[in-house]
Amino acid sequence: MSPIFDRKSYSRFDRKLTCGREIWPVGLIVVASFGTFVAAPDAEGSPWALPIDRLALTVSVDYSFATEEFLDARRAQPFPLEGFVQSTTFVPSLRYGLGRGWDVEASLPIKVVSYESDPVILLGPSTGSPGEVFDGFQENVLDFSQTQAGVADIELSLRKQWLQGARALATQIVVKIPAGYRGPAGTFGEFPETQDEFLANAVEFVRPGNIRDDVTLGDGQVDVTAWLHGGTATREGLFVRIGAGYRLRLDDAADQLVSEARLGQALFGRFVVYGGYRWAYSVEDGRLIGVSIAADDPELPATEYGGLSNLVVRELRLENDELVVSGGVIFKIFPRIEINVGYDRTVWGRNVSATNAFRLSIGYLVNLREE
Repeated sequence: MSPIFDRKSYSRFDRKLTCGREIWPVGLIVVASFGTFVAAPDAEGSPWALPIDRLALTVSVDYSFATEEFLDARRAQPFPLEGFVQSTTFVPSLRYGLGRGWDVEASLPIKVVSYESDPVILLGPSTGSPGEVFDGFQENVLDFSQTQAGVADIELSLRKQWLQGARALATQIVVKIPAGYRGPAGTFGEFPETQDEFLANAVEFVRPGNIRDDVTLGDGQVDVTAWLHGGTATREGLFVRIGAGYRLRLDDAADQLVSEARLGQALFGRFVVYGGYRWAYSVEDGRLIGVSIAADDPELPATEYGGLSNLVVRELRLENDELVVSGGVIFKIFPRIEINVGYDRTVWGRNVSATNAFRLSIGYLVNLREE
């Protein structure tokens, strides 16, 4: 996990991030990683502390999209009604070396989140004149397409590096604080809370004006994650690092075990090729936040929906699991400036989207003692 940009997997709560299909076709994300890792260049998202009075300035843009989701820990399935989610995230951040192996960091992500799907009629009038029936159907068209934009989750971190050199060891505390956006809820809001309540009053809940769904900028609660990072490097420029930790999620969200690893190779003194993974696993049940509506056959077109026959009612909780694999190239264009081009893919999970994420990043290192 990058200590600067701990990019979350897109759960059903924050998977709908972007501004429609007209959004940028390519995403950018800048991650400055000005760590001190022996022969390895300043690889992306370095967990190693900055030297005293070093300031890393970072700007990032991230483009993600998905057409499938993991509702459970099995294979991904398409979003119903030709659903399509995409997101763009712009993240300015600062990281500063305090000395004696300590540094601090802050980031402020700005997100645009969008979900698009075909409109559908689930319930409509069965009696009345032709005109009344027609008007009734028009009044019951459900459109789940939504867009949200704003400041997402502010992140603050404190890092301490205990070992330096060919073998490195560091600890880190990361605090994620939502910036006041609307948190996640069920498809039709916080009520109904259970499957039985929904099925008993479906006509009351399944109304166009009652659609809430989970288009949101994040999970709407505070996280505190404790990390232990370790790694090693060779004189030939090969490096490996691994991290493990525990994520305490407040507001009755499910706590998680977290892990990440990265393997990279420096080339020609200017490039780093890397690959790795990011993993999170919920260790308890999260708070119930409503009922989510999925499709028994997600590939069924909207014209063939009728009543509740193709719907699967799921109780939605603040919990998710994920496994994300990643790869990319870092290019040091100047001694203090890096560009990072990378790709992430969510390959397994529960209550998450099967997300594809592209990024391009630029970072600049300032030595304040020389300025």
